[in-house]
Formats: sequence, structure tokens, C-alpha cells
Amino acid sequence: MNFSKTTEYALQILGYMSADENKLYSANELYENLKIPFRYLRKQLTLMTKNELLKSVQGKDGGYKILKNIDQLTLLNIIEATGDNIISNNCFFGYGNCVLTEKCAMHDKWTSIQENINEVLSSTKLSDLKNTINQNSIL
Repeated sequence: MNFSKTTEYALQILGYMSADENKLYSANELYENLKIPFRYLRKQLTLMTKNELLKSVQGKDGGYKILKNIDQLTLLNIIEATGDNIISNNCFFGYGNCVLTEKCAMHDKWTSIQENINEVLSSTKLSDLKNTINQNSIL
């Protein structure tokens, strides 16, 4: 499955921050450890703050921390907050809607796959991944 760069970076950032969800992480620390281009990282942090995934604390000792409990934050929440639309009802063949009056041969199979992906993403919490993510090899 391919995520957009925005989603990949969001998963990396939140995965890294889940190691200590109460710690304030500076943009510089995240940049140094994740190697995400700094300007893109700043945009990501702003986007995730606006979408209530992160809390921004201003000031000399400020930074970012995960706003929600990682036991309640699902991968689907993160993906939706980044604007990625991987779980859509798009046609397998790329048509917006089925072009024929009857379903194509892939319709039911594709719908089933999409439902399974949605189930995995909506049932997988950030806390489920916390132990598999180490600080040196994020996702």
C-alpha cells in the first residue's frame, strides 16, 4: 500500500513521538532524528496541530506532543487528518463510478479489499505499534 509523503511523514513523526507521549519534542529534534526536510516537517507539525493530533507549546522550552491518548489514536485517524484518501470507493479500473449498469468483475473483490484495509487501519492504534517502532528505524 502506498501512502502519500504527507501520510508517511505523519506516521513517522507520531511513531517517533509515541516512545514518550508526555515529552515535548522540538522541531529540531524531530528533524535531526527523522531526517524529514525541515520546511516539510514544519508544515507537517502545523497540519497535525490544526487537525488536533498534536499540541503545540510555545516558548523557549516549548515543542510538540501528542494530543490524544495513543490507545485511542488509530492509523485511520492519522491518515484522515493528513487528507489522504486511500480508503475510497474508487473503481478498481480508475473510473469515478462504474461505467456499466452492472458491476464489473472486480467490483465485489475490490470492495472487500477496501473494507479489510479500512478495518485494519481503524482497529490499529498507535499504541499497538509503539513497541515495534524503535527510535532508529521508524516504520
